[in-house]
Amino acid sequence: METRPVAVVFAVKELSAAKTRLAPALDRDARRALVLAMLEDTLTAVVGAGLDRLVVVSPDQAVRAAASTFGADTVVDRGDVLNSAFAMGIDHALNRWPDSRILVLQADLPAATPASLKAAVDESAPLPSSYIPDHAGTGTTALFLDLEGPHAADFLRFGTDSAQRHSDHGAVDLVFGSDRWTDLRIDVDTVDDLLTAARFGLGPATSAIVSRLRLSEQSPTRDSNTPPDER
Repeated sequence: METRPVAVVFAVKELSAAKTRLAPALDRDARRALVLAMLEDTLTAVVGAGLDRLVVVSPDQAVRAAASTFGADTVVDRGDVLNSAFAMGIDHALNRWPDSRILVLQADLPAATPASLKAAVDESAPLPSSYIPDHAGTGTTALFLDLEGPHAADFLRFGTDSAQRHSDHGAVDLVFGSDRWTDLRIDVDTVDDLLTAARFGLGPATSAIVSRLRLSEQSPTRDSNTPPDER
């Protein structure tokens, strides 16, 4: 059984520009609060899975402050290119903990559970690279990497059709042919996504936000022209 520790890397954009696809259902302040709540719930699940090597890359001071309460290292970036931000986080993690495997994880997984994360970490252990697609099957919510040397950017394919692009680059789909770890596949870009996550059970921080909102009456469909993997 693989016993090497795993470092988890997140990237979160400036809060004022985050989750714009949730407008006009949520105003800017509500979106800001929701992004921070989803980050908190995702980090809570990660820590609950026994993963304590954490790196959060963001240009936003509030995001970095929230991450710091979980003991995460924080890295400042300009917030404009997702793969570059992840690469910065991976480089930081490998400099800080050179014996680590890497988990690149989306920060908007409010239904994530420690049990699923533990199982995914174990399943990924023998593989050089593997991933978990989002619930639509096109995006990527988690990417596991076993790297030798600072070449993170060579493996990162987040953006349009990232699941297929990670697969084409040799990463193994950890949920292929199964329905496991649904909680790790529901990233939130739209109101529909948030309602789907709620059906599986939200973390307490996100649940507190959602309970104050009337979202069931506003359920726009996913815009197929907008890339997944939004920070």
